[in-house]
Amino acid sequence: MLEHQKFVLQAVADQENLFRKELIKSMNWLDENDQEKLLNWLKERFNNRKDIIDEIVNTSLVPLS
Repeated sequence: MLEHQKFVLQAVADQENLFRKELIKSMNWLDENDQEKLLNWLKERFNNRKDIIDEIVNTSLVPLS
């Protein structure tokens, strides 16, 4: 599932709203371990979306375990 979500996020990275929606879905579907892996991967590759990543992680939109 993690690799699939990486693929999806990479595909929509240039579309802010889709990126946000897919990131929320990804974080809700993944377990805690895969959430951490995904966040590390995102931070390495999508510095231009750091604001969205931080927004999703720091809100109640995603129940981080």
